Amino acid sequence: MPPHRKIFADLIVLLLLVLPYVNGYWIFGGSKPLVTTRLDSIISPGVVSSHVHSIVGGSRFSPTYSYEDLIQSQCSTVTVQQDVSNYWAPQLYYYDQGQGTYTPMPTSFNIYYLSRPGPENEYINAIPTGLRMVAGSPLRRVNNASNFADQAISYVCLDYTTDHTGDPAWDERADFFQHQCPDGLRAQVFFPSCWDGVNLDSEDHQSHMAYPIQNYNSGDCPGTHPVHLVSLFYEMLVSVDQFSYASGSWVYSFGDNTGLGFHADFQDGWINKTLLQDALDNCPDANGDVSACPPLNAVANDQAASACQPELMIVDEPIGTISSPLTVLPGCNPLWIGTGPKPTCDPVPATPGFVDAKSTLPSGWTQLGCIAEGSTGRALSSASTTSPVMTRPFCANFCANLGYPYAGVEYSDECYCGDTFSNGASNITTPWYDCSMSCSGNGEYK
Repeated sequence: MPPHRKIFADLIVLLLLVLPYVNGYWIFGGSKPLVTTRLDSIISPGVVSSHVHSIVGGSRFSPTYSYEDLIQSQCSTVTVQQDVSNYWAPQLYYYDQGQGTYTPMPTSFNIYYLSRPGPENEYINAIPTGLRMVAGSPLRRVNNASNFADQAISYVCLDYTTDHTGDPAWDERADFFQHQCPDGLRAQVFFPSCWDGVNLDSEDHQSHMAYPIQNYNSGDCPGTHPVHLVSLFYEMLVSVDQFSYASGSWVYSFGDNTGLGFHADFQDGWINKTLLQDALDNCPDANGDVSACPPLNAVANDQAASACQPELMIVDEPIGTISSPLTVLPGCNPLWIGTGPKPTCDPVPATPGFVDAKSTLPSGWTQLGCIAEGSTGRALSSASTTSPVMTRPFCANFCANLGYPYAGVEYSDECYCGDTFSNGASNITTPWYDCSMSCSGNGEYK
């Protein structure tokens, strides 16, 4: 080989080594679920889905996906309020084998947007308007280590105080760990980043997308799927450490206690695609930090993300709480142990209907909004009560029974009543997202 060709080849190798480390990315970190319910607008449009999901993002998530409707969302649970996309994954439950009960474990998400070109340094495109896709499958019962789709699903056991390097029991893996995770479990899914350039969805919700040629998480796109999109990566953080560990005690909402069936969904709700492309093109040094990307930082609002609540319909059924665990998982989802076929239900449970995600106020009551307290005392000071199951209707009924025309909830579980506003307060409302605490009874904002 002539000398100049050898030098060129060496330079190419060097570029391949450094390329993954210079591409910008950002994280919508610590994103709380908008709602946890048995809906999946991709797999089960318009009907109750087969199992419970934790859903992040735009407040107009509904049983049926419409990009035009979704972008009318009041807010998103991710910090950048121009992104009202929805991101979801199955809820993970704690199965108490002694009591035979299922408790949903607290969950949050880190949503990564990554630029991961391959040797050809393909242009990284924004997500096309209306794209939907699914990664992983609830039916997977074996792990093919050479399959990119299987490699894209993994788990990390978090322990911030002890170094477990070299211990295979702590290695990142495709299924659940057989020991406790002192600082929680991280379930991970990497979506395919190569698009066929035509279809926004497909019959199996996967065929219109493909993983790159070289790796599941970076590389060049195949000729069948030539459009390289920004890579999506979810970390679902589950507080398994809040529950006593026992083998088989981590169970997904579809009954799986192996972890092999972890999967996730995405539906596009970016309001301004120019903004997304601008961030991809011009934030190479963000290093995960939204505030280091000026286009995104300009439309970030942590208060709105924290206060965001669902606007539309959810399934009318309990999904369990720490204080009220379930004896069976919602839907037909008996405990599915090991790698055999999924157990069946006999009889099949009845399918519930839908209910408005926000509680309806009693007749005659109108919501004024969020107000600021007075400078010297409570805005409503005539009567009060507290309750661990506080809701807006609960408070309104309490005050109505005492004959007061005004009612207000505060600090999640407190209710105050009055004939008028006191101590310098008035009925002038503040921005809705100033009321970011959830009511203790049903997760509503005040």
